Amino acid sequence: MEYKFKYLEKSRIKTKEMISDTQTFISRVYNRAGTLFTSASPFAQILNVLQELSSFIFLYIEDAMVEQNILTAQHKESVYGLSRLAGHDPFRGSSAQGEIRIRLNPTTVAEVAGDAVNILPDSIIKMEANSLKYTMLTNSDKFRISKTTSTFIRIPIIQGEVERQTVTGTGEKFQSFNIITKGNTDHNHVKVSVNSIPWEKYSSIYDMKVGTTGFIVKTGITGGLDVYFGNGSFGALPPLGSSIEIQYIKNQGDNGNLIGGKNLRFKFESEGFDSIGNSYDLNELLDTEVSVTPRMGSNPESIELTKLIAPLQSHGFVLATPDNYEAFLSQYGMFSYLDAYSTTDDGYLDDDNVIYLFMLPDVKRKLVQNKDYFSLELDEFFFSEDEENAVLNIIEKSGRQMLTSEIKITPPSPQYFRMDIKVRYFEGYDKHSIFNDIRAQISEYLVHITRRDRLPKSDIIAILEGVKGIDSVNVRFVSKAEEEARKNGYYVSETVTITPNTPILEDIGNGQQKMVFFKRTVKKRNVRFEKDAALPENVINLDSFGDILLEKDEVALFRGGWQDRDDILVEDDALIGEMGALSVYFDEPPVPQTIFTRVQAKNRKSI
Repeated sequence: MEYKFKYLEKSRIKTKEMISDTQTFISRVYNRAGTLFTSASPFAQILNVLQELSSFIFLYIEDAMVEQNILTAQHKESVYGLSRLAGHDPFRGSSAQGEIRIRLNPTTVAEVAGDAVNILPDSIIKMEANSLKYTMLTNSDKFRISKTTSTFIRIPIIQGEVERQTVTGTGEKFQSFNIITKGNTDHNHVKVSVNSIPWEKYSSIYDMKVGTTGFIVKTGITGGLDVYFGNGSFGALPPLGSSIEIQYIKNQGDNGNLIGGKNLRFKFESEGFDSIGNSYDLNELLDTEVSVTPRMGSNPESIELTKLIAPLQSHGFVLATPDNYEAFLSQYGMFSYLDAYSTTDDGYLDDDNVIYLFMLPDVKRKLVQNKDYFSLELDEFFFSEDEENAVLNIIEKSGRQMLTSEIKITPPSPQYFRMDIKVRYFEGYDKHSIFNDIRAQISEYLVHITRRDRLPKSDIIAILEGVKGIDSVNVRFVSKAEEEARKNGYYVSETVTITPNTPILEDIGNGQQKMVFFKRTVKKRNVRFEKDAALPENVINLDSFGDILLEKDEVALFRGGWQDRDDILVEDDALIGEMGALSVYFDEPPVPQTIFTRVQAKNRKSI
């Protein structure tokens, strides 16, 4: 009799189950399971081998299916490959960039022979603050400082050192070379020269014409850089045997960012030379200072970020929509919050071509030893004017901004609060230790929070309930806006109206003008109220639960330096039993430590 499987049991498709079913089938056919067909018999060993091979096959099939979807892929090569298919070039990171000013020291200039001091290109300086090396960017073979010049000369600097690799041209169409690099390389500062002649970088092969000496650079799927050349019809071909030099900058990512401005100190690691070739120590020869603090350094984007922004990539390689701007800027990893938006639905047509950027820096990166949220300088919560200009400069240099669009940075509107915490604590615990734990926990929460619409006080309560020694805790947010309104007896209401207007030319800065067709009018009025009346939530930034509410451009800051309704000054500090940005009040006497209270506290915290 011939035995056949009628179908595959779908509920038993695991390899162990399939082998078990096979063994059962063979035992039933030959009826010799206990004598000839055992786990030691040759056929059973063959089945065990097939089981292992089947396991590998199913594992490969599962892995192949998972890696085909960018949202489920786990391997870096898969994510990079799929993102490249979507038109996204994974960000390799960027070097921190700044500027120094130098001039010849009047007391030592007489020691220099000839009429000038020459500084070679790509000369290196070393910052004392982080012990990292920075390269001086010069556009010529050497940088010349005349002995008759007494003013400071500005030189841009970039964190990292220049590295070069050389490959040989094949003369073929679509030549490509994978340049293996170790560590981080700057995403934008890549130069290619063919037979010592610089070629220009393009975003797409279709941007190059016949004979254009250009190249394309992408992030390598397996790492490093991929450099591509044209096919003759779109871009020139490097000749057979030509020497192709690829130059890039190795850097330390966001470790190159500094604070301090003119207080920063650095030393030259490269020498200078006079006109007859004598070498000099530039540290003794020059007066120096940092005129623009190095900023905008960032690490390579993570595969999680690649998964998120790859679908937002513009296939036309332009920054056209708010999503495109968010995807482009988020690569730099310097934001705790980034929102690009337009206002096409507000009835005011004159700004429909404007992309607004609302940006907040990543405060975590600014925390140093013995610093927390409450001791950080206020201006560290926002981007400086230089940093905002650096962001605009990056967009401009990318060459991807649409000519018909404008970029405006929305200034954050800080809303000030204080946080009152009432604590019932167990006896045997030190109040100052509990206070320090409270301050540390709240600081950690505030520097990591990214939610923009509200700040629930239940978040704070949940965090503090885990602090040792606390039996019960309550939290209250106090708004500076409400305290001022109650002290004055009125609040300010704004009404915005938009009406058609006779077209006029309006100055928009930088010597440019724009035709304006609509008129926007903002009318303010004082609204008086009864002493104990509830105030509008959008005025005091607090809802009926006592949670903080925020508008699109508002930022909640826990800071003092203002007076409450009773003219009592709120101190700009975290304090015990006093009114500050963070005020902790302990309920006295403490709760006795008895077996009953311990059991009750344990039960409460296990719920």
